[in-house]
This record gives sequence, C-alpha cells and structure tokens, in this order.
Amino acid sequence: MKTMGSQKSYIKRDTFDFEIGYLKKSPCLACKRKEKLPACAALCPELDAIQTILAAGIELGRNED
Repeated sequence: MKTMGSQKSYIKRDTFDFEIGYLKKSPCLACKRKEKLPACAALCPELDAIQTILAAGIELGRNED
C-alpha cells in the first residue's frame, strides 16, 4: 500500500480485476496461527498484502438487478 503524508494511504486502481486473478485457497488454511481466527485476521500481514492487491482491481462486471 502506498502512503501519502503521515497516516493517509491510498490504493492506485490501475489494473482490471481479470488481470489480477483470484485466490484458489485461503492462506489461513495452512497458517500456524489459524486457531486464533478470526481475531488474528486484522493483524495478518499476508491477508493485508492480498487485500491490497485485490483492492487495486477495477471491477468490470455489471450488476443487472
């Protein structure tokens, strides 16, 4: 995640979601701290990195409700 200023952060959305891909398996399944789920999720650096990558995707799907 890119940081601007002291505590502001932003995610540059310059990639389409189909270019990023998708997860086949949760990294939590093989984690040695999985017994602490869901409390550990907020502080997990692996999940943070994955969420940052996925958040950069520009969704192309249309919701036709």
